[in-house]
Amino acid sequence: MASSQVNAQDHQHAPKDSLSAKVRKIFYGMQFQDVFHNNALVDINSMPADTPVLIMYYSTECGHCRLDAQKLPELVPQYEIPFWMASSHEPALLHKFADEFKLRNVPHLSFLYDFSKGMHNWFEFQYVPFIVLVDKKGNFIKEFDKLPSPELLKDVIRTNEYLEMFHK
Repeated sequence: MASSQVNAQDHQHAPKDSLSAKVRKIFYGMQFQDVFHNNALVDINSMPADTPVLIMYYSTECGHCRLDAQKLPELVPQYEIPFWMASSHEPALLHKFADEFKLRNVPHLSFLYDFSKGMHNWFEFQYVPFIVLVDKKGNFIKEFDKLPSPELLKDVIRTNEYLEMFHK
């Protein structure tokens, strides 16, 4: 199928140096349901205090998201930080997606249902997958235009810019 051959790098997000990219923050009211743990409520208070969280907002029907999902069983454990996959699709579709790509037992990965369908409005993104690194205080650290390599992610986390934001 030709559509599955689409390069995940071909989609674009807002410029990384744009004002909106620099000042975005997680809305503290943002909440999800953890579809693998009896729909337990997950919010900013669920984030660990000592490490950021990589969030991937996706659609179960998106070709780029499906390509990225194939890589997650290998990549996510190497990230060594929580990885939250969030979608506004119904939980039954999220379960099916997780099973199709063998994502149920991947260490550090949480499958979240955006029941308020609000993350898209808070971050004002236009394309999926939308991949963003955030911290416990709601600071928007970095948007990635594709799944980062474990090395790149670790470098971003180690930068002075991140440390300054994290410790404010």
